[in-house]
Amino acid sequence: MEKIIEGITVKTDLAKVMITSVPDTPGSASTLFSNLGEAGFNIETITQNSTAKNFCDITFTIKESEAEEVVDYIRNKLEDFQTTDIITNKNIALITIYGEKIAKTPGVAGKIFSTVAEQKINIENITAGMTMISFVVPKDKSDNVVNAIKAKFEM
Repeated sequence: MEKIIEGITVKTDLAKVMITSVPDTPGSASTLFSNLGEAGFNIETITQNSTAKNFCDITFTIKESEAEEVVDYIRNKLEDFQTTDIITNKNIALITIYGEKIAKTPGVAGKIFSTVAEQKINIENITAGMTMISFVVPKDKSDNVVNAIKAKFEM
């Protein structure tokens, strides 16, 4: 079998922050992440999706130790950044699967996600690029996920 996945990393020192009902207008993400960067916060992954007409949810991962400070910063320093709610989850693991052949091999994401589903584990967030797929699962399930994927892809 041709090696599609070159490696898997797992980060368990992160938290997921979801900001709901953000006005879906040009510059919203820029305002949020420019300010967070200027305040010294380093964001690991970002996902944005439209939820309703003119609104979106923005989810990102950050160091677990900074999660509360980030939420306070957004609520207190970005007062004009309109949002309905900010939800954090510190019980997460970010699993990243990488390999140059991921983009050239149809069905890799489906096979990975099916493997996770077979373990009865729900994926909370997905971020992907041409040579990597990252997703968030409960921290205590990360070893099961990694072992199942390694078995499925014969690693």
